[in-house]
Amino acid sequence: MRKVISVCQIQAFTIILSLFTLVMAFCPTAHAVKLGLASAWLFDDNGGKTVKDVVSGHDGEIKGALEWVNKGKFGGALEFPGEGNSYVRVDHDDVFNSDPYTFVAWVKLEAASWQYVVWRNGDVWPEPENVRHLDIWIHDADYPVFMWHVGGNVGRIDGKTIVADGEWHHIAKIYDGKNVQMFIDGKLDGEEPSGGTLDTSESPIWIGARPGNVAATGLFDEVGFFTEALSEDELNDVMDNGLAGYAAVEAAGKATTTWAVLKTKK
Repeated sequence: MRKVISVCQIQAFTIILSLFTLVMAFCPTAHAVKLGLASAWLFDDNGGKTVKDVVSGHDGEIKGALEWVNKGKFGGALEFPGEGNSYVRVDHDDVFNSDPYTFVAWVKLEAASWQYVVWRNGDVWPEPENVRHLDIWIHDADYPVFMWHVGGNVGRIDGKTIVADGEWHHIAKIYDGKNVQMFIDGKLDGEEPSGGTLDTSESPIWIGARPGNVAATGLFDEVGFFTEALSEDELNDVMDNGLAGYAAVEAAGKATTTWAVLKTKK
């Protein structure tokens, strides 16, 4: 009898192990952990005043007159009116002081005079101190500009690609601890030494505007923050396939499950 039970137990254990291995083989959770995806705002909420962070709960609060639309790069998106009081605000968390990091966003911006993609240096302008850890804006000539501070000293990259042209563009800032890289549509568009470790703060993230009435005009989709400096291949995979496949949540007492978000790329 003991031998029969033992054989049954072994068979059951083998089946369970096989199923677990099969699930893990198709589960992108390990990939998400590997790339260090800390926050992902997919802009698929389709209503309300909150933009859900499907990874870690750093939900964004919608300020002003932003409009939910179903014409995003992957599913839904938010439309920004180019007004300084209309943006998405994400409260501070120490994870956003990560060194290194990668920030990504899909944007479809209209040509306009001075715009902002993301700002992180306080809720007032002029800023009380120079500690820009994450700062991307669009020049009056419609190309992107990255800025940062090290010991209060400014670093800057001026891009070569026009991105405020009414078309979708993928913007990525990659900081590896020594250099800052600007990627536009998966291709390197500028690179500069950081000059040291980027200054940090306890400032919130503003998506689509900065204090002082400088704001974006157009659509935002698929905004993400990674605590690793992605390689060019990894970045292109994220750009092509979207953030949903990398986003994972862990329910208490349960195995890690992935977000099954069905999105249509446009």
